[in-house]
Amino acid sequence: MLAGIYVNKERDVGLGFTEKFIESLKREKIDYIVHDSLKAEKAVKADRFGDDCKPRPDIIVALGGDGTILSAVSFAAPARLPVFGINLGAMGFLSAMTAEDPDKCVAVLKNGDYTVSERTMLSTDVCGTKYHALNEIVFYKRNIGKTVTVSVKVDGSEIGSYKADGFIVSTPTGSTGYALSSGGPVVSPDVECKLLVPICCHNLLARPVIADVNSVVTVSGNEKCCVIVDGKVADGEVNTLKIVRSEFKAKLVDPLGFDFYERIKRKLGGK
Repeated sequence: MLAGIYVNKERDVGLGFTEKFIESLKREKIDYIVHDSLKAEKAVKADRFGDDCKPRPDIIVALGGDGTILSAVSFAAPARLPVFGINLGAMGFLSAMTAEDPDKCVAVLKNGDYTVSERTMLSTDVCGTKYHALNEIVFYKRNIGKTVTVSVKVDGSEIGSYKADGFIVSTPTGSTGYALSSGGPVVSPDVECKLLVPICCHNLLARPVIADVNSVVTVSGNEKCCVIVDGKVADGEVNTLKIVRSEFKAKLVDPLGFDFYERIKRKLGGK
């Protein structure tokens, strides 16, 4: 096995966990390479791989929080590589394990004590650049303190016009993120659908809508808006955004016995 290590240096300040994890890989005789983002770190001596996943690892190990996993998926999904998330952040909803014991994490990796689930992704084009999202694509106002009027169509049929801060088109995986905080439902990642959720809408009757995963969702504003893809602002602003199912699927590592509903209860404060 060749493990590709991708690290969020803001989560692993000083790279203390990363160094312990690499030492454990060495003891278990697991080969590894590190992402180019660590090229300035002289303490981490290893061959590098880039966003093109060349040389190609067998698995991407993402050390950080959910945002780190989303960043890793952006290059791992096109390469059809699984992402093994080890949580160094706060929520860790997408992670397979926590960072309490690097030796335990490596043992799970070595023994293959995990499953890999495929997750639906979304795709859109912004000013000629194609983007893919595991969580959500957000059409968001440019001006703080003002709203934007958003019209939303599904396969050409208008579902509503919203005076709001913006609009979220989410996957089931993203239903526990921004969509949830905006009043959307929690949806199991096994369900193939799109969640359509207005943000801070000035309409008491506005409700989230669940659309078919293969539908074409078109979001239009009365002015140009920003586009945010999995928490990152896309280059350029647009009046209209078309969102479809991505040709890629994210591959996320889950621990053996993973129970989505148990994780909801534990992570989101259920009793």
